[in-house]
Amino acid sequence: MTIQSINKEEIIGVNSINTNSSELFVMGLAEESLRHRAVRHPYLKALAEATLPDMAWSLRDFARHYYGYSVHFPRYLTTVISRLENPIHRKALLENLTEESGVYDDGEFAVLAAQGIEREWIDGIPHPLLFERFSDALGVDLELTAEHDQVVCWRELFLQILAFGSPAEAVGAFGLGTENIVRVIYEPLVAAINHLQGLSPRDTVFFLLHTTVDDHHQATLQAISTDFAQSQSGRLGLRRGMLKSLQLRTAFWDWLYERAMNPDCALEVI
Repeated sequence: MTIQSINKEEIIGVNSINTNSSELFVMGLAEESLRHRAVRHPYLKALAEATLPDMAWSLRDFARHYYGYSVHFPRYLTTVISRLENPIHRKALLENLTEESGVYDDGEFAVLAAQGIEREWIDGIPHPLLFERFSDALGVDLELTAEHDQVVCWRELFLQILAFGSPAEAVGAFGLGTENIVRVIYEPLVAAINHLQGLSPRDTVFFLLHTTVDDHHQATLQAISTDFAQSQSGRLGLRRGMLKSLQLRTAFWDWLYERAMNPDCALEVI
């Protein structure tokens, strides 16, 4: 997705009925998502404040398990695109997919450079590889890590929502329940990373990149959500998808927090 967000009127239609009401409804859902436990979780608070018993181990544990969800992000996005009938909606999200593969335009590079992100760190590098770079810097060998059932269940249940829920539910899960919260949930991780020594900005650019550009992804998905919100069934689908997605992430944070606070888990070699 380009840094300059797609024209909202082009997505929802200039003559759409109840546009203002639909926009307010989606804004309300976006605000509700940011109040959810998935966003205000004690695990995230402990990361930000560096109060976990072993911060270095906890970040390695995060990297080890979050990868099994994060690496499939292009798959989530293509699944949502496949559910959309409106070609303008599909085109907007295909631009997001291009960015996920490490392709940016000059305007985007200029905005990113202003945030301290050098072009050579990200140019042509898919986002999953940026996360692998972060994991490598922490000393986590992802190839030797067996996926935990908790991670597999999160990923597969999320994919089921996207593939088999209504199109509105898929947009609610991926947009309001995921992209809408990315910047906020990554900020505690950035704070935790800053407490460690030896990690360079290049090593951790995955998080700074997402806290910089995802606001534009959110704007695009909220505009698409506004289109769906013009019907009652669309509104129900958006909220249900959002809540399902948020609850799945909450369960994952619960699990990681329990591990981080368990001295026996901290003995595991990662």
